[in-house]
Amino acid sequence: MKKIVSMLLVCLLALSVVAMAEGQYPVTWSQNLNGNDFDFSVDAAPAKAVSMSQATTEMMLALGLADKMAGTAFLEEEIYESLADEYAKVPVLAEKWPSYEVFMAAEPDFTTGWAVPFTQRAIPAEDIVAQNVPIFVPESMLRTDATLDTLFDDLLMYGKIFDAQETAEAYVAAEKEKLAEVQAKLEGLDEVTCFIYDSTDEDDQIYTAFEGYTTNLLKLIGANNILSGKGVDKTWDYAGWETVLDENPQYIIICDYSTSIRNTDDFDAKVENLKSNPALQDLDAVKNGNFVRVRLSEITPGVRSVDALVRLAEEIHGVSLEAAA
Repeated sequence: MKKIVSMLLVCLLALSVVAMAEGQYPVTWSQNLNGNDFDFSVDAAPAKAVSMSQATTEMMLALGLADKMAGTAFLEEEIYESLADEYAKVPVLAEKWPSYEVFMAAEPDFTTGWAVPFTQRAIPAEDIVAQNVPIFVPESMLRTDATLDTLFDDLLMYGKIFDAQETAEAYVAAEKEKLAEVQAKLEGLDEVTCFIYDSTDEDDQIYTAFEGYTTNLLKLIGANNILSGKGVDKTWDYAGWETVLDENPQYIIICDYSTSIRNTDDFDAKVENLKSNPALQDLDAVKNGNFVRVRLSEITPGVRSVDALVRLAEEIHGVSLEAAA
């Protein structure tokens, strides 16, 4: 009798676990893509996901989802070193974005990326949706008020979609703890002003960050973007040098597009150009040689953000944060 009761309890427990797993679905979300509104839903964890951007690929890999991926595309720079082994497990569909034919040949049941891959520049969203493939673009990549918490919410959403909630929650908690250690060591230090320099076009217009994720990320370590609050409701756009001269930033954060993380040719060339520009000689950042190198992937939505904040806080504030790294 005891054996029968025990078997019944085991069966009831198994049924309970199944019911709990099934109860999380469907997972639903809405997106505006390529000018159209879509409602998406998944009834089970996708098994053949395709990531159309490096940042979303790294988000998925950080959550241990390599075995749920049928493909990745658009590697903009070296894969994050800590994720290289996982990345090697995922088929690469294209150097940039795959064609519709290559994309569909992977038999995707889910796709994700920045919004651009789902426009005419790659594969329009409506063509993908017509094949019953749901699309998820993280909110941190869309909103001009996005913060690090927005990114964390996106990671938790991946956890829900892929039935990996515990992994996602643990990852986010660890990142928050790391950031808290950094901020504790910065207490009492003065905030600084910074200008984010990406490039200059042929008309001498600067491509730079205004609002959104990048600006809000840097605020977490007391680095205030001089172009924030200037009435430009965009994340990145062009600006003239006048505001930079008027605001006189203490630091210039330079986006480095060198061929590898260990190569600094692009950064070095940009520093020399800024130092040799007669109009910029009176800027505090130039006079004091306060140039800080970043990869774009470190200050745009992705899993590199908190590690980047540790390094940037050390360089900008001159404190040791080894315990937080």
